[in-house]
Amino acid sequence: MKWPRLGDAVPQRKHPVRTLTGRLVFKLIGWRLEGNLPNRSKLVLVALPHSSNFDFILALSVIWGWGLKLNYMGKHTLFKFPHGWFFRLVGGIPVDRRSPQGLIEKMASEFNSRSSLMLGIAPEGTRNSDGTLKAGFARIAIAASAPVVPIIVNYKTKTLTLGTLITDLSNVESIITAVKEQGLAGQRRAPAKL
Repeated sequence: MKWPRLGDAVPQRKHPVRTLTGRLVFKLIGWRLEGNLPNRSKLVLVALPHSSNFDFILALSVIWGWGLKLNYMGKHTLFKFPHGWFFRLVGGIPVDRRSPQGLIEKMASEFNSRSSLMLGIAPEGTRNSDGTLKAGFARIAIAASAPVVPIIVNYKTKTLTLGTLITDLSNVESIITAVKEQGLAGQRRAPAKL
């Protein structure tokens, strides 16, 4: 697979060993990447559906293989000893879902204090979701004035598809609707013929 080139505004982390490892894992697990990231320094990336712990391996192989500098939000219990150091090392930001007070403001402040930030979020919030998207990602995007890019995970076709950039950040409902529409369209795709 030929990896799409990243624009110069996209936050990148040059690390040849990570890049090689990510690309090798992505190839070995047999997935394909479709689309490209917009050439923006600040983005909220929303991956859906979030249905398996395997999603983390898949995401990390793309992040490393593409050479992205990306942060993601994860449940705070992942960041405890003995493995917490690893999740922080690969860009994790712990979130206690039991007390979300101030999370939107905290993430907006992170966006505003940095020249570049790509934030990955699983908008369903849990692997056991009924498909309902939590509004937090949209609220963060609005507060930070950061466009949203849906990433559709299709296990039938083993394809990760980068959706269309959502720049209309006028209200939470329109952002959620746009992400859902792109997610549904990505899931309806037929499996590729071998």
